[in-house]
Amino acid sequence: MKKPTINVLVAAVLAGAVWAPQIVEAAKTQSQVIVSPADTREYKAITLENGITVMLVSDSTLDKSAASLSVGVGLMHDPMTQQGMAHYLEHMLFLGTERFPDPEGYNNFMTQNGGSSNAYTWMDITNYMFEINNEAFDEALDRFSDFFKSPKLYPEYTDKEKNAVNAEWSMRREMDFFGMFKLNRSMMGNHPANRFLIGNLETLGDKEGSKLHTETVEFYKKYYSANIMKVAMISNLPIKQMEQLAQKHFSNINNKKIEKPVVDATIDFSQLGKKRIHYVPNNDIKQLQLDFTIDNNLAKFEAKPNRFVSYLLGSEMPGTPAYVLKKDGLIASLNVGATPDMYGNYGQFLVDIELTDKGMTQREAITRVVMNYIDKIRKEGVDEKYFKEIKTSLNNRFRFLEKGDSFNYVSSLADEMQSYPAHQVISAPYEYSKFDSKAIHNVLKQLTPERLRVWYISKQEPADKTMHFYDGKYSIVDISKEEVASWSKPTSYALTLPKVNQLLPENFDLKTQDVADIQKPTLVHDKNGIRVWQYPSQQFANQPKGLLKVYINNPAKEQSLEAQVLLSLWSDLYNLKQSALATEASIAGMNLSVSPSNGLEINVGGFTDKQPQLFKQALNSLDVSFSEAEFTQAIDRFTRELANQEKQFPIYQLFGHFNNLISSSGYSNDDLIEAAKKLKPEDLNVFIDKVLAQNQVRIFAFGNYSKRDIQQYVKQVSSIMPEHRKVVDYTQTRYWKPQEGTVLTLKKDLDVADVAVLDVQVHPEPSLTQEARARVLQGHLRTQTFQTLRTEEQLAYAVTAIAPKIKDYSAVGFAIQTPVKSAEEMQQRFDAFKKEYHEKLNEMTDQEFAQLKNSVLVSLKEKPKNLRDEVSPIINDWYRENWSFDTRDQLIAEVEKVTLQDVKDFYQQTAMNPKAARILVQLRGSKFKDKPYAELENAETIDDLAIFHKDANYQ
Repeated sequence: MKKPTINVLVAAVLAGAVWAPQIVEAAKTQSQVIVSPADTREYKAITLENGITVMLVSDSTLDKSAASLSVGVGLMHDPMTQQGMAHYLEHMLFLGTERFPDPEGYNNFMTQNGGSSNAYTWMDITNYMFEINNEAFDEALDRFSDFFKSPKLYPEYTDKEKNAVNAEWSMRREMDFFGMFKLNRSMMGNHPANRFLIGNLETLGDKEGSKLHTETVEFYKKYYSANIMKVAMISNLPIKQMEQLAQKHFSNINNKKIEKPVVDATIDFSQLGKKRIHYVPNNDIKQLQLDFTIDNNLAKFEAKPNRFVSYLLGSEMPGTPAYVLKKDGLIASLNVGATPDMYGNYGQFLVDIELTDKGMTQREAITRVVMNYIDKIRKEGVDEKYFKEIKTSLNNRFRFLEKGDSFNYVSSLADEMQSYPAHQVISAPYEYSKFDSKAIHNVLKQLTPERLRVWYISKQEPADKTMHFYDGKYSIVDISKEEVASWSKPTSYALTLPKVNQLLPENFDLKTQDVADIQKPTLVHDKNGIRVWQYPSQQFANQPKGLLKVYINNPAKEQSLEAQVLLSLWSDLYNLKQSALATEASIAGMNLSVSPSNGLEINVGGFTDKQPQLFKQALNSLDVSFSEAEFTQAIDRFTRELANQEKQFPIYQLFGHFNNLISSSGYSNDDLIEAAKKLKPEDLNVFIDKVLAQNQVRIFAFGNYSKRDIQQYVKQVSSIMPEHRKVVDYTQTRYWKPQEGTVLTLKKDLDVADVAVLDVQVHPEPSLTQEARARVLQGHLRTQTFQTLRTEEQLAYAVTAIAPKIKDYSAVGFAIQTPVKSAEEMQQRFDAFKKEYHEKLNEMTDQEFAQLKNSVLVSLKEKPKNLRDEVSPIINDWYRENWSFDTRDQLIAEVEKVTLQDVKDFYQQTAMNPKAARILVQLRGSKFKDKPYAELENAETIDDLAIFHKDANYQ
């Protein structure tokens, strides 16, 4: 399954030189592919004789190759008798083909060769993808392409995969997104979007006149045709060789010459529009949504009418709805997004507003402001000056477009090739060729009451109906004629269209000439408790971008629970107060955020031209001012966010509890909520003053910065510090020290249905040597765990094996979310599986081991794709004060030494060691509340994290 991304379309308005798009020459008979001038890779788009369009990308720097194949059919094409079938078929294709019949063969091959694979099914597409070590690319393509030629679709796996789909639905049935999405589509009558998307045991199965296996085979035969498939491939191979591979593996997929399925059913807007939906979510949220159904205008991507309207409506500049409603204390955020093909021939234009308590009492007035502003845009806003700003923005982004990881890149290309011409598939999101006022007005004409559903979303909503398949409650009422009429009347706010952005970059020069001799992060300033490390990019020196991290380090978080809450409140209020500045920065190709740590972190990134101005404004607002009402709202957001964590997938909650156990600053949500409710505004004011008066400032400047830039930033930071500031010692989070024979267990009952268990055993030696062994073991262990507990036994949709670190200690762990076993039963199965896997590990051959080890080395040595990839391991060393910045190099050296016996020893000394330090987290869902927890010998049950950490031993 794929959850769609609702793009928050805050427009990107940048100034500066306008680029001329680079054209990559393809074969004479092929399209030309438009790529970024910053992209040095070679591209070619070809169409095979069977009708498959293939995008080839050659990148000689790659350590791994990847491919993706999309089919232009999805959930809207399910037969009504077997809803969820397209998704179910996606699962079945992984379970063997005529030439590779072993159901476990594909996953085993991926593990042995450093690979990963996935797939998703959405409304009108099914997309499959993988990534693999370069030397295995040919064979991987052979195995992968066979999915689309001769899958076994074993009848004996029908029930197993049906259970897997059911488990996936079970995980999502409490998610508000899926419940609201289902309810939204249920109002569309007979439109094909009105389907149950995921599938479960109720919708998938043999029924009178409909056999699941028979219909699945027929669905595959009907729709899996070469002429509605798209393929994307990326590799270190030359284009010519890649073209040969494409011909070899994909040209013999059967072309059934079918028409690409299209949706042309109409929606009866008299039944859909002018409705108010009161929705009671599982999470404690307070939202107002204006949900417009628009005609699919994806073909207008070069004119981008949705982006134009979203830019104006989502702006936070003075006079806009976001600005005036925030200033009046009614909302915390306002985001605007459009998905033009959400429902096939229809799309969604969504205004999503997070409300304050005050705003909850004025939802009709807020709706009126937004509708008023839409009318203002309609009358005054369709102005070419905004087109020029957005065009320049998109041009500059495309001009300096950075690479992403290959796996997601091919997936995205294969997806978007279903929507865009192949030669424009990369450039389409950035192309803005003309100002089309008619297309813009056409969108605005559809943002009307007749196409609008207004969602009131909160725990307090009146609800008289329950949902089938999902846990939401709701009621639907007509919006009165009087209220609709009020939307066209003026509001009390002076609404104005956005003004010019003051942070637009004008200069993209590179400024690192005077620091070119710096070959690794270097301490360039150390005075008055402000230390600065500088490091120009070694891999992307041609990017006029940089990342500036300012860490105001303070020990308070390690000293009290209240300090942790206060840091979160400080960050929240700052980010809320500076959201307009952050939005302006985003429009200008930069980013700004503040986050709590041991103290406070300020992060500024993106184009470096106007970063000093942005940074100055950000710093001057650090001592945030707030009213009592704003403080109360911050407390409300903080406590609701913690409470909502209890509604997350249980398997995600496992890792939160695990981290709270091993971290010295880990507290229970209940304790944090209780502490937050006792705080007063003056507590935060005093705390801010204390942190600014007692700290050590560390700055990391990575990328396009000169010596002069560094001096300016130091001066700016110094200017906001109090005169009598005290410089304190650097504080790091401490981590639990595992000791032989220690067993910790945490038990918790959940409101959600499923059980989740995490069982971790720790190696007694803290070293990179043991981490290296854990890394080599992990891939094989994870695959075997998945195949046995998920594929064969169908205990869960989400199950994995991990090799976590507790600072310097390495471990082995197993995690699962299951709808079919109690916590005690699941722990017993884990214990039995550990012994089963031990036998498989002992059977591993030297050749299999060599492949596993090589795969780990390939991943560790993989070259960074972008600036963030490059700096990430360096920043980790910076936090830990490893001034050699060589942890990754040391780890690679240790992996080089690992033998098969080393890996066997590591597993023996962890998972098979009864004396190994152990952590067991058990989350008991409501379905199993009458079933016992697992009990381990000599286990210490942690009921109070605060008491535990008070007496715990730390590394």
